[in-house]
Amino acid sequence: MNTDNDRLVFRDRTYKDNEVDYIGQKQFANVSGSLFVTHLGLELLYIILGCLPMMIINIISILVFAVATGAAKKGMIQLTIWIMITEVYFHVVFASFTLGLSCGFQLWLFGSLTSIFIPFFMPNLSRKQKGQIAGISFVIVCTFLILTILDDNGMMPTKYNPEPQVARLMYYFNAVLGFGSIMIYLGIYIAKMSAKSNELQIAADHDFLTGIYNRQRIQKILDAEVLRAQEVEDSNLMVAIADIDFFKKINDTYGHIVGDEALKDLTSFFFQRMSEGMLFGRWGGEEFLLIAPENKSYDEFVRMMEDLRKQIEEHEFNSYGEHIRYTISIGIAAYDKSMTVENLVNLADDRLYQAKETGRNKIVY
Repeated sequence: MNTDNDRLVFRDRTYKDNEVDYIGQKQFANVSGSLFVTHLGLELLYIILGCLPMMIINIISILVFAVATGAAKKGMIQLTIWIMITEVYFHVVFASFTLGLSCGFQLWLFGSLTSIFIPFFMPNLSRKQKGQIAGISFVIVCTFLILTILDDNGMMPTKYNPEPQVARLMYYFNAVLGFGSIMIYLGIYIAKMSAKSNELQIAADHDFLTGIYNRQRIQKILDAEVLRAQEVEDSNLMVAIADIDFFKKINDTYGHIVGDEALKDLTSFFFQRMSEGMLFGRWGGEEFLLIAPENKSYDEFVRMMEDLRKQIEEHEFNSYGEHIRYTISIGIAAYDKSMTVENLVNLADDRLYQAKETGRNKIVY
C-alpha cells in the first residue's frame, strides 16, 4: 500500500531530475578517448605478436571507441556506457581465448565490474536499472570464473602463445589497467559523493531565502554555546532576538516578494558583524536569533545591538522601484548557569515582546 510520501514523490515531476551521476559527460569522453588510445597501443602489440584474429578484433575496437567518444561528446551518455561495456567484455573474452590467461586480459573484468556496480548504490535508480546492473555484474563474475575454470582444466582454445617474458609483461600491463581503472572510478565516485554530501549539508543547515543558518542549525550552535558556558567559569553568553516591526504591513503594502527582500536586506547587517564573532540564524518568519561574540560584555553587546537598531532605522533600501524603510525591535538576555537553553531563549523572547508592546523600534534588556 502506498504511503502519502510515495504519492508525493510520484506527483513530483522533478524527483527523477535529482539523480546524481558520478561521472560527467566530459569524464565519459575522456575515459572513452583513453580506451581508444589504449587500443591503438594494443594494435601495435598484436602486430608484433603476429596475432591476426586480435589484430582484426582490435581494429573493430578502435572504431567502436571512436564512435563512443563522439557519442560522449554529444551527451549520449547511456549509449556511450553500453558501447564501452560491450566492447570491453567481448575484447576480454576473445583475447583470453586467443592468447590465454597468462597475458592477464581477464583482469579488465575487475575494472568493468567496478564501473558497472558503483551506480547500483546511486539514489533514485529504478528497479529496472538496478536489475540491469545486477544482471551485467553477475555475467562478468561468471565469465571470470568460467575463464579461470577452463584454463585450469586445459580447455582454453589458445592458438597464440606469447613467450613467457612477453606474456608476463602483458600481464603486468593489464593488471595496471584493470586495477588502475578501479582506483580511478572509486576516486571519482568518492569525490563526487563527498561534494554532494557537502552540498546537502549546507542546504540542510541554511535558510533557503536568506542564506544564513536556519533554526535547526542555530539551535544546535546555541546548545553547544550553553554547554561551553556551563563548563567554563568566566564565559560570557548573551543572545538577542530581533524582529522586523510591522512586517505584515510591508507584505500587505508592497507584496511578499518585497517582504522577502526586506528579510535579505536585514541579514546583510548581520553579516557585517560576523568579523566581530557574532553568530546568527533565522529563528522563524521575520525573527532572527543572534548570539553575542565571546569577547563582548553584556553592556558591549547591548551597545552593539543599539548601533544595529539605529543603522537600520536610518537605512532605506530599494526593491522593485519602491524606497522602503523599516525598523526592528530587539530583546536581549544573558545566560547564567541556572538556565536551560529554553529559559535563555524565552527570556530574550519575552523582552522582545515588551519592546513590541511599548512602542517598537527599541531594545529591551
